[in-house]
Amino acid sequence: MRIVQDGARAADIIDHLRSLYKKSPPRRESLDVNEIVREMVVLLRGEANRYAVSIRTDREADLAKVMADRVQLQQVLMNIMLNGIEAMKETGGVLTVKSQVSQDGHVLISVSDTGVGLPAEQTDQIFSPFFTTSRQRHGISDQPLHHRIAHHGRLWATPNDGRGATFHFNLPIESEKVKAPAAET
Repeated sequence: MRIVQDGARAADIIDHLRSLYKKSPPRRESLDVNEIVREMVVLLRGEANRYAVSIRTDREADLAKVMADRVQLQQVLMNIMLNGIEAMKETGGVLTVKSQVSQDGHVLISVSDTGVGLPAEQTDQIFSPFFTTSRQRHGISDQPLHHRIAHHGRLWATPNDGRGATFHFNLPIESEKVKAPAAET
């Protein structure tokens, strides 16, 4: 069952890459963010275990759905999670993925690590293309993440109290279509 699911996921990614190459518009659909989080945790657990990183989740129950491109959302979350794991590569630690509804009514996803943190003097550069604080790390903008999120949400980072950093992104909740009342005859 997992092999079939992984094969379908790989086919979706390949189709998506083809559509990006052809500059096709994103395939937006109604998505359960908690399901995307679960998929990425399963996918990255082996990588995390390899570096003594524990992955925890704090997913709000009955979270509203968002309209987004599944593969792009997976790529954004995977990139942020991999960077968090990389930040704890030498020391181990905890990566926490949290989903909730924010005060402004968006679905907010936060990925927090207990790694090296963000250098204060480089915080403005963190989302610049190919910027990284480590020779081994992939820059947070290797993929134009801020462009993918910026169309419908926001991406930002904050230093943690103590060790580590938290990367946040939000997406608008899927709005229900309002049905027009039937015309009287």
